Amino acid sequence: MIYLYRLFMFILSSAARLAAFFFSSSLLKERLGFYPENEVQSLSIGYNVWLHAASAGEVNAITPFCLAFRKAKPGVRIVLTTTSRSGKKVALDKGIADAVFLAPLDSSGPLSRAFQAFRPMMVLVAETEIWPLWILRTAENGIPILMINGRISDKSFPSYLKFKKIFGRALNCFNLCLVQTGLDRERLTALGVSPIRVLVAGQMKYDLDPPLEEKVKSFQMDLGMEPESVLFTLGSLREGEEDQLLPLVPDLLALSPRVRLILCPRHLRNAPVYMEKLRQAGVEACLRTELGKPGEARRVVVLDTMGELSLSYASSRGAFVGGTLVPVGGHNVMEPALSQVPVVFGPHLQNVREASEALLQSGGGIRLEQAGDLVRIFSDWSKPEVSRQAGEKAFEAVRSLRGATRRTVENVLARWPLDTES
Repeated sequence: MIYLYRLFMFILSSAARLAAFFFSSSLLKERLGFYPENEVQSLSIGYNVWLHAASAGEVNAITPFCLAFRKAKPGVRIVLTTTSRSGKKVALDKGIADAVFLAPLDSSGPLSRAFQAFRPMMVLVAETEIWPLWILRTAENGIPILMINGRISDKSFPSYLKFKKIFGRALNCFNLCLVQTGLDRERLTALGVSPIRVLVAGQMKYDLDPPLEEKVKSFQMDLGMEPESVLFTLGSLREGEEDQLLPLVPDLLALSPRVRLILCPRHLRNAPVYMEKLRQAGVEACLRTELGKPGEARRVVVLDTMGELSLSYASSRGAFVGGTLVPVGGHNVMEPALSQVPVVFGPHLQNVREASEALLQSGGGIRLEQAGDLVRIFSDWSKPEVSRQAGEKAFEAVRSLRGATRRTVENVLARWPLDTES
């Protein structure tokens, strides 16, 4: 089975290299392992750790680890790779690594070039990025490899089981798997990983700090918010959720003339779709990128920028987190809670079980049985004292789940090669 996979990836990388010959793309070249010489030259001396996170969400989640690791190992460079352009952009904007590139394709040539360029003393793989040939090559090179913030989702677990002969062999190359929950541990052991090499460390997202106050105030100024404004955010909305939530916008606006709304599609390409549906509903709205234009309506804003959702949450009296009204499994329900903002979500919570349960138990979160209940909930949270008390309870839920970053750094340092300094 592994030979068929190896052949498939060889064909894919060969096709990519042929495409790179005809189309000059720096991004494609990076996926083939051809990295800018001026950027990898500095990696040729000293010590490097290769940290991989698939996309923007994973990059955000490992931010606390990067900051803590840098503090513990100031002489070691972090080389961060992602498989998405958005993830690379977020990593560069955050400045959490010494070098940021797109990851090589899981094929012999690209991997050889990447290992030669990065010279890693250790490889760290975040969450669910299981690329068999990459992991096997790491082990063959005698390099320690650890999974951090690991999870095996409901969606991916059946596929891993089906192709256990491929993934099981790769997973057994990990020196240690630090996972988010007990369920993730059970799934890894079901895939053949020895239980002694799987530890529950928790979810590092909960160790994130809220956005800086000055950035929040600047965001609020851009929106033209006033002290009496009441903002609600509907964030990370997935396809199908807008059809349930956008019809509620007139009722939400009718709660008070002070109410304002920010709607954030999970995929920014859908922002024009939201604008059109709002127009058809008779709702005046504007895109975040058009706020500076004279005469733009500001009561309803569709967020079409990256990196500002947390600012919107922090400015809100209450927030709805998407991916929960449709069977996606939920996005980061703790992100508003980090800023002491109460959270509401739908019934589809398989990706955020632990976090949603903590919010429900603390009283800082509410689960919708039907989308229409959102109007009543936001009506309650429009009262400052009610929102404040619920927000404090939401933050208590965050506090109860913190500590994963410390546990992860301790385990990584315990397995750091002994013959290296700093």
